[in-house]
Parts: sequence; C-alpha cells; structure tokens
Amino acid sequence: MKSRIWWIAAALVLFAVAPSLAEPGVPGVPPELGGPGFTGEGWETGTEVPSGSPQAVKGGHIRFHMAEFPATLRRYGKDSNSVFLSAVSSLLYEGLLNLDDTTLEIVPELATHWKISEDKMTFSFRINPEARWADGAPVTADDVIATWRLLTDEGILMPYTNALYGKFEEPVAESPYLLHVTTTEENWRHFLYFAISIRVMPAHHIGGMTGAEYLDTFQFTSVPGTGPYELLPENIVNGVSLTLTRRDDWWGKDDPANAGIYNFDEIEWVVVLDERLALEKFKKGELDVYSVNRASWWVNEFNYDEIQRGVQLKRKIYNEEVQGLSGLAMNTRKPPFDDIRVRKAIAHLYDRDTLIEKLFYGEYLKLKSYFPGGMYENPDNEYYEYDPEKAVALLAEAGWKERNSDGWLVNDKGEIFELTLTFDQPSWERIHTVLQEELVKVGIKLNLKQMTSATQFSNTMEHNFTITFQSWGGLFWPNPNSSLHSGNADPQNTTNITGMKNARIDSLALLYDEEYDQQRRVELIREIDAICMEECHYALAWYAPFSRIAFWNKYGYPDGYLGRVGDYLAVMQYWYEDPARKAAMERAIADPSIKLPTGEVVDKYWLKKLGKI
Repeated sequence: MKSRIWWIAAALVLFAVAPSLAEPGVPGVPPELGGPGFTGEGWETGTEVPSGSPQAVKGGHIRFHMAEFPATLRRYGKDSNSVFLSAVSSLLYEGLLNLDDTTLEIVPELATHWKISEDKMTFSFRINPEARWADGAPVTADDVIATWRLLTDEGILMPYTNALYGKFEEPVAESPYLLHVTTTEENWRHFLYFAISIRVMPAHHIGGMTGAEYLDTFQFTSVPGTGPYELLPENIVNGVSLTLTRRDDWWGKDDPANAGIYNFDEIEWVVVLDERLALEKFKKGELDVYSVNRASWWVNEFNYDEIQRGVQLKRKIYNEEVQGLSGLAMNTRKPPFDDIRVRKAIAHLYDRDTLIEKLFYGEYLKLKSYFPGGMYENPDNEYYEYDPEKAVALLAEAGWKERNSDGWLVNDKGEIFELTLTFDQPSWERIHTVLQEELVKVGIKLNLKQMTSATQFSNTMEHNFTITFQSWGGLFWPNPNSSLHSGNADPQNTTNITGMKNARIDSLALLYDEEYDQQRRVELIREIDAICMEECHYALAWYAPFSRIAFWNKYGYPDGYLGRVGDYLAVMQYWYEDPARKAAMERAIADPSIKLPTGEVVDKYWLKKLGKI
C-alpha cells in the first residue's frame, strides 16, 4: 500500500449540491473545488499498472453457466452477499478507489485523489469530472451520499452493513466533485471500506428511496452503473440467463490503465441445474469456459479427444488468490452444538483424509485455520484428525453414551442423536454420505437434505439450520468483526452464521481495528485463529491453492491467465477472443487429424514472479 499524506482538514466553503448536478458537465466548478484543472497539491493519488494483454482485441461473446439463477440482481440488500453477484457487480459499478491488480496498491477509480486527516478520522475525495453514469449523467458527491444513505437504511435487511457504514457520519459535499466523510471510530480499515468496498449508486435512481423500496424496485432490475458493462432489461431472462453488454461509451475506456481488459462484447451466464449436463454442454460448445470443481472429473474426465488435440485446453492455475473457509458449520445457538464437546466430536468424525484420497484424488489440502493459506494462518494450529475413539469419549462426557434398541445414541431424556445436514448441489451427496456412514458407527443418525441454492443460502443467513456445509470466499484484509464478533452472532443476515460469542475474540478484534502496524495485525489474527480452532464452530474441510478451468482454444490472455489474485471469474476481465486461435480451432474441429499445441497444464507464473518458488 502506498504511503499516505496525513493532513489537518482546513475550513472549507460548503456548497449545496444543486438539483442540476444530473446535467452533463456540471459547468462552472473551479479547479480549487475539484473541477477541471484540479492540481491535487497536498493530496494523494496513484498510477495503475496495465494488467491486460497488449494483443487483446475487442469483440466476441463468451458463455458461462450458473447452477441457479441468483436470488436477486441487486448490488446491495438481502441475498446480495454472494461471490457471483460481487463479480458481476464489479463490471457494472465502481468505487471511489480500487486496488491495482498487479501491485495491490491503492489507485484511482471514480476519484482521482484522496486525503486522510492527521487523526485518521476524516477521509476526503476528489471525484473525476470525466466519470459518467451509463445514462450520461456525471458522477458527483451526491451519488456517494445517496449510496451511504442506502447502506445505512435498515430496510435493506443487512444488519452488518448497516452497522459498518453507520460508523461513518453522513458524507459532506463541498462541491460537486469534492466530499469528505468522518468516521466515528478509529479503524485502519474504515478508509478502505468507504473508498474501495462501496460501489457507488446513482442518486438520480436511488435517491429518496427507502431501503424497502430499493429491495422491491431492484430485485431483478439493474441500476445504471459507471462500469465497463451494463445489464439491460431485455438481457435478463429470470430463471434462465443474464447477459452483460460492453459499453462503447464507458467513460474509462481510453484510460491506458484499462488497455487490454474488459474485451468481450457480451458475457452470458446461463442456468444449468445439473452439473453433469453443464459439462456435456461445455463439451458440445454450448459453454465456452468451465470451472472444474470436482477433482474426480479433473483427473478422469478431461482426457477426451478435444482435450488431447488442443481444441479445448485445461489449466491448473496457481496464484495469490485469497483462500477462504469451508466446512461443516454447526449452529451453536441450540442443542446439540451448544456443547463444545459435541462440536469437537463431529470434527474428529470427519474423515477428511479418506475423502481427499478416495474421492478427491489427492487434489486438496486439509484446513487447519479459519484464515488459511497465507500470513494470517496460525502456524501452531493442530489438525482435528479423524479419531472415532476420542469422538466417542467426548460424546459420552456430553451425555450421549447410551444407545437405544435401534442403535442410536440417546441422552438422559431419551432423545436420539439425530441431525439433518443441508446442502445444495447433488454432487455433495456422495461426499456427505461418507460422514453419514461414520456417524452411524457411533450411533448418530444423519439425514441428508438437498435444497436449492437460494433456499440453502436463506436458511443459513436466517439461522434455520443445525448443521450445514458452508464455504466462504477469503478476504484480502481479514475482518474478524463480521464473521466472529459476538455482536453479529444473533442478528440474521450476517456471516457469523454459527453464533460465535467469545469475549477474547471481541477484544482482539477491537485491537486489530485500531492497529496500524501490519505485523502486529498478523499476530492478533493468529491469536484469534487459535481461539477459533479451540471453539470448533466448524468441522473444517479442505482447500485448493489453485483454480482449475477448461476452455475452448480460441482465447488470448495475459501471462498467468487470472491475474495475481483472481479466480476463474477473472476470465471476464482479462481474456479476449483471439481471431487467429479461433480460426485454428475451427479448422481442427472440421478436420479431426489436426492437433493444436496444448501447452503446459499447470501454470505457476505468479508464484515464480513473486519469488515464491
């Protein structure tokens, strides 16, 4: 991260944001108030390093699949907290600032310059006068204010979002292009949350709306954005598909930093409910890129003729993508998982070694951290190894030591130990069956219940589960408050789905928020990690430090394929349709005797570039 210039905010003449700000140009704003000619003296800025391929060309149509249509298409509000929606939204909307794809330093986006006050409580921004919404209106301070008001409205049904952005006072417009915001709590992440995490919405579309009205109005409708793509109403087929369209009039298209990225004219996502059907559609050419999430398929399926001849390619790509948490999430708000001994017993009955060896072909690594794979993982953590004897002893201590005539464990009330494990994808049944069989051996009845992804997500967010398999995307900057703080244990629609309440974690999370020294922050997260392992709210699963993808051999891409920290969704940003490769592929399809170069399957470009291997 770049060094910051701390400053003391001077008294400035405040300007009311006039109704005419929606008119193009916002004429008459002088340089000293952020208008054209602004020098930026005393402010900080940055320069983005181009990350796209110099050979990239615009055009083409690329097709992906999704297992289910999203529960909403809104950027904010209930049910919007998904990796897919975040990735799509990043193409439609922009923040004031962003992180450079290559250097991971802060760089301009909607704002060209920024300042942080000496006391680190007030953040100021200068909006780029060239920034425009898709409908042509200029981006102004009023848009940022309207977005903040939306995020703090309880009607959007996102309590943690309300609480987070409620720690800021209402932003103040000093002119159409200058604004500042003051946080009520010192926290090194607050600048990042406001400057980068907020994707700005247009005031002339959401201004004056309550949160509830916003939820209803934009449930399956896209608000116009400032990004390189737009989602037009005619390209939303509810339950079937959605297609993003590249904007020829995107205000940032001529910025050298954006050279070689955002290349496809159309990005289509189609619903394919069955994963096997999705694979067959990919093989037939009805899908262009396929993310291979099943290790058995990667090993056994991707050796067919088109792969062998290079008509299609497969790649296992290593980079610095942040790893997330996954495992069996246990709801500690109610029996039986309000007892730590029961939670630990389940963890010791989770035979991950067998799963990884027999079902996953050795492709994954066992988790032993809530912050896995990077600097924040506590190196002293120990695995919860498969140990049925220890599990039985723990269950007995917790009052589950007798069995009834059917062989099920019963407590002193005569209640049998019965659980229902929910999941969404059919492919998970074979994985969870291994656990089901292990639990039968010790007298626990495990029912497996598949439901739709939308229902599964809603039930999890509303705490309507006992045990469920849950995966979370990783955070570049960990935030223990959102997923681990006791204040987020009882409200619905937070990521603290298991109900973690630990006073020491709460105090460490507060210290972490106030700590500006990165090494000390690492130490604090590692201590939190150790406590999480002891509390055992998840029977941790496994992770893959790579992305596996297959694709038709008609694309160009930069070195490293997915950028320094991207997953397969980064294809939407970096790749392009290469005319020469497409022509060669089409010749090979027409003539089965043609074999195209297949290249190296395993790519470790970024690990080499960063000196990690």
